[in-house]
Amino acid sequence: MDGTTPLSDGPGAAPGRPREDAAWRTLQAATAGLHAQVESVPLMAALMSPAVDEGIVAEVLQALLRIHAGWEQANAARLQALDWPWRPRAEGLRYDLMALGVRPDTGQVPGPVAACEAEAWGMLYVVEGSALGGQLIARHLRAHLPGVGAAVRHFESAEGPGWPAFRAALEQALPDAGRRARAVAGAQAMFTHFHGQLARNSVVHDDAGTVPA
Repeated sequence: MDGTTPLSDGPGAAPGRPREDAAWRTLQAATAGLHAQVESVPLMAALMSPAVDEGIVAEVLQALLRIHAGWEQANAARLQALDWPWRPRAEGLRYDLMALGVRPDTGQVPGPVAACEAEAWGMLYVVEGSALGGQLIARHLRAHLPGVGAAVRHFESAEGPGWPAFRAALEQALPDAGRRARAVAGAQAMFTHFHGQLARNSVVHDDAGTVPA
């Protein structure tokens, strides 16, 4: 513990000076519990196990498709209006599933809808942050399932400015406590959306959604 809070100045900061990364730190602190719940979902543990198999990877991709598809459709206009090069993920997830010989889920799952720009930034915080974990997943798949790791592109996409640039964009977009509070609400809703779909019991079966490679 350093005696600071996400909204406080650091020990050496000038009084009244906004703390660097204050927006990101606020979001991180407010969503830590929900983030941990997502990471503890059994499906995610199975994905990161040395015993991971192609069926588990496909199930995770289907869950991610459910997460992104409806949410992107509902929020596209607002996300595109942000000062950030938002990149939709759903179409790439469909291609990854087809590369594994699995028919992408066509069902639409309603996602949270941002009521304002700040809430959209909060939701995007979750989506952009998931790319960091994706890099770990990509390395894990290359080590344990080289063929699958080579076919699946979602987890190791390097497109976009990157996480440090996103954190800087958050600072510009969320300069005050009111907007950060609304961003927290958006981020919490998005983590809940992730958890709801990743925790669903859905197994890839040959007679229900698997197609020849």
